Amino acid sequence: MTERRKSPMRHPFLFLLRMIVLLPSYTLVLLVRLIKWLIAPPALLLQLLLGVPLALLRIRQPLRPRFVPLGETELPDAAWVALTDAAEALAAEGFVRYGDFCCSELIQGGTLWLRLLGQPEQGIGATAAYVELKNNARPPHHFIEFSTEFRDGRVLDTNNLNLPYSLPAPPYLARVQLKDVWDPRALYALHRSLVASLPQAINPDTVEQAAHDPAGSLVAGYSREIRALVEEGWLRLSAGGNAVRLRPRGALTGIWRQAWPLASLHLRAADRHSRRLLAEHGLDAAAFAGSAMSIRVASQSLPAGTSIGTILAGYEQARPLARQTDPRAVLEAVVVELDHSPADTPVPREFRYSFRGCDEQPQRRIRRWRSFDVLFDSATGTLAVTAMEREFEQAADETEWTDLTAASPPAPLRLDPWLRDLDRILPAAQTALTARAGAKRAALDSASLYIDDGMPRWQVVAWTENDTPLYVVLDARSGAILKN
Repeated sequence: MTERRKSPMRHPFLFLLRMIVLLPSYTLVLLVRLIKWLIAPPALLLQLLLGVPLALLRIRQPLRPRFVPLGETELPDAAWVALTDAAEALAAEGFVRYGDFCCSELIQGGTLWLRLLGQPEQGIGATAAYVELKNNARPPHHFIEFSTEFRDGRVLDTNNLNLPYSLPAPPYLARVQLKDVWDPRALYALHRSLVASLPQAINPDTVEQAAHDPAGSLVAGYSREIRALVEEGWLRLSAGGNAVRLRPRGALTGIWRQAWPLASLHLRAADRHSRRLLAEHGLDAAAFAGSAMSIRVASQSLPAGTSIGTILAGYEQARPLARQTDPRAVLEAVVVELDHSPADTPVPREFRYSFRGCDEQPQRRIRRWRSFDVLFDSATGTLAVTAMEREFEQAADETEWTDLTAASPPAPLRLDPWLRDLDRILPAAQTALTARAGAKRAALDSASLYIDDGMPRWQVVAWTENDTPLYVVLDARSGAILKN
C-alpha cells in the first residue's frame, strides 16, 4: 500500500508533543557524546603509549605470505556463506571463480579466508574476504575489493572494508573505500564506471595471470604494496630479509588511525574522500547505499517504441534479466504503480517483479534465501535489477535440519493464461472502490498480484480526495471480489 507524504507541520500540536517526548532521548545522546569526548583524550594517549611500543616489538609481516589453497568443503560455514554470496552476486556480471585460500600470517591473531575472482573481458579482479579473529577480539566481518591495473603500472582498488587502513596507500595505488556500499554488484558498478571514466588503458595481463596462478597473483599484489611501503619509510626489512617491521612513524600512524575513538573518524573521512572522487567523475555513491530495494545495480533500455501495459507483457521483458541475475529464482509477486491519463484512466507507471530463490546445503545444514526485484519504468523505458537481499538459516543437528526442510519454500507465482491481467482487473476494482467511496472520488494508486493460501490474488489500492486509503482484494482467476 502506497502512503502519501504529509507535512509534519500539518498538525503543530502533534509535532510539539513529539518533540517533548523525544527530548529525553536527545538529551541522553548528547550526554553520552559529551562523556565520550571527555574520556577520549586520556584514553587515546594511553593507547598510544602502550600500542606504539607493542606494535614495534610484535608486528611482523612476511614479504611473501603463504596463501593455502582450499577446497570449498574446507571453508568454515560462516566464511563459506559470505564468499558464496559474493561470488553468486558477481556471476551475473561475468566474474569467474579462480580459487579459495586461507592465510593466517597477515592478521595478528586472526585468519583471512579469500575467494579470488576475475572478469577477463573488463580486466577487473575481485577478492572476497572473510576475517575471523581469535578469542573474539572483534566480531568477524567480510568485505570485497575490486582491482584494476593500468598500462602505466598504477592500480585502482575499490572496496567496502569497514575498518580504517593502518598505513597510507603507496603512490602507485589509488584506494576508494566505501564502507556503506554493502552489495558486491553495486560496488562493482561504481568501480567499473570509475575505470571507464579514466583515460588510462587497462592492463589485462594481471587478470590473465590470476586465472593461471591465483595464489601467485595474491602474493605478487601483496608483496608489491609492502615493498612500496618500505621505500616510503613506513616499514623496514627485518634482519633475515624475509619479513618487515614497522618504523616508529609507521607504528604511531597505525595506532593513531585505529585507536578509539579516532578509528570511526578516519573511516568516515576515507568514505567522504571516496565519494568526492566519484562525484568528480559524475558518479553518485549514495545511489548505491541503503536498502536493497532502492539500489539499482544494473539497467538496460528497451527497444524504442516498446509499450508495456500488462504484467504479462512486462514479465516477458523482465524474465531474461532475472535469469541472468539468479537462474534459480522464481517470481513471487508483482506490484504496479499507477498514474492517471488526461482522460482519468489508470495508466501503469512502474512494474516491480519480485523474485525469490532458495538453496539448501545438506552437508552444512544451511538453507540460503535470496530476493531481488526487476523494475520497468514506463517513463524512461528502462529495465533495472535491484540489489539482492540475502539471509540464511542453519540447523544445529539433523533433527533441526529435518524440521527446517519440512517447511517448503513459498509457492511461486505463475503467470498462466487463466490469470486476469490489468486490463480486466482494474475496471472491476475501480467500480468496487468507487461504490465504497460514495460521493468522494477514488483514484487508483497501485495494484499487487501475489499468492495467498496457494491461490493468486489481486489487491488494488486507491486514495480518496481526503487522503483516505481504500483497497479491494480480488480472485486473480475469476475476478470475484474477496475483501472490500
